[in-house]
This record gives sequence, structure tokens and C-alpha cells, in this order.
Amino acid sequence: MLAVCAVAGLLIASAQAAGKPALEVLLPGPFGALQVVNHGESIRLSTVVRVEQQVGADWKDTSVTNLFLIHECTTAPAPKCVSLSAGATLEPVSWRGNYCYAQCPVPCDLDGPVPPGVYRFVVSSCDHKHKFVSPMFEKK
Repeated sequence: MLAVCAVAGLLIASAQAAGKPALEVLLPGPFGALQVVNHGESIRLSTVVRVEQQVGADWKDTSVTNLFLIHECTTAPAPKCVSLSAGATLEPVSWRGNYCYAQCPVPCDLDGPVPPGVYRFVVSSCDHKHKFVSPMFEKK
């Protein structure tokens, strides 16, 4: 465990030194939960969270929609971007495992669960110059 923490600390330090934001996308709990932790300076993030599935050695977009960096479901549309202060943590509403009704109630003509497999979340900076990926996780 100590070695993992030391490696994570080195990666964060090297990312900061290289000018890349030091952001982690973590999987803190039950299926679909994610957490974004900012170890660096304040950053603007796109609120859209992409879900990718591992196919062989590659990662493919799953076409999941309506998954955002929002902390609660409201009737208002999600903003395009959100600011995450230095040292702050964002815990968005969990992914439900579906393509369309991914997070909060929305009208969906066609919907259903993504198939079993190995997935990861992808979060991007608002300008899309940086992307941050979670550890992979399995959907059974």
C-alpha cells in the first residue's frame, strides 16, 4: 500500500512539474461511484463524463449520454464546465450503468444497460487539452 501511495505521489509531482494538472479520478465505493480529486491548482473541467469499455488492448467509447460532473439531480441542464479549486474533491451522482438514463431521470426513447465488461471513466479539462482516466472497473 505504501508503495502504491509513493508511486501516486511521484506521478502527481511529475505531472505538476510538467505543467499538466494533477487530477485523480477515483472509484471510492459501489459500482458507478466516482470521485475527482484536485491535487494541483484550480482547474475548469468539462462536466461531461465519458465511459470507455476495454475491447482487447484498446479503449472504445460506449456512447453513454447524460453523465455529468454534478453533485445532485435537478431539472436544470448541466453547465458546460465546472471549476474545481485546488485541493477540492468532487463526488458526482453515481453512474447507473445505463446508456441514456445514466445518472439522473431523463426521457429516453432507447435505453438499456451497457453489457458486462471492463470500463473506465474519462474526465476532461474544459478546453479538452487534458484528460484524466479512472482505474478500470468491471460491470457484471
